[in-house]
Amino acid sequence: MTVRRDFELVFDDSYFVRLHGDGFARLLEQPARRARLASVLEEAREVMEPAACYDAFPIEKVMHGQFRLAGGTRIGGGPVVEVLGGAEVLYAAICTIGCALDERVRAHREAGRRFEMLMLDELGSWAVDQVRQQLYEGLSCELAGRDWRTSSPLSPGEGVWSIREQRTIFKLLDADEIGVRLLPSYVIEPMKSLTVVFGAGASPMGVEGLTNCDFCSIQDRCRYAGARIAH
Repeated sequence: MTVRRDFELVFDDSYFVRLHGDGFARLLEQPARRARLASVLEEAREVMEPAACYDAFPIEKVMHGQFRLAGGTRIGGGPVVEVLGGAEVLYAAICTIGCALDERVRAHREAGRRFEMLMLDELGSWAVDQVRQQLYEGLSCELAGRDWRTSSPLSPGEGVWSIREQRTIFKLLDADEIGVRLLPSYVIEPMKSLTVVFGAGASPMGVEGLTNCDFCSIQDRCRYAGARIAH
């Protein structure tokens, strides 16, 4: 298993404002409100500790809509076999931005600072997606150097793939290395953490060139579907 912590989180405040529309922009015409947003952005940069752990698992066989991995673990359901079809190896990863942001969000909520709470929570969601994106793009580039292809990535719970498959990914990886754990409810702690898989191999994949947003059930109402930052 490999652990990475060298992620660069980028927050474009003007873009963040545009994502929220004209009403939000008018709200920020108030100097005090603009100063509060600037403070939240600075706070986000200070407390986030991006990290990811990942590993590659040889695929032995496709069985009843699931992949059987070397060692006997089975993973699948939803669109997994369709998207990763043709892969020789399944990559699984857990991404996080650490627990400090959860604590700050809680502190703002308890103090009645609703604006700061909501903005920091949204920035956390944006940040952990940047970790996922950078990890996936970095591994895809590395694999391309070996003339391997990669499938589109998938995350449990973001579409029709059951959130219960979080448990399988946590069995494959030692999440303690990055301070992450899975609750019995299949919710991950810290809250701004996620899991992701994709396939790799020399042959064409079932689905290539899409992002997790294309499989997400809330893509039609998510501000950040188009907010992916290239590095």
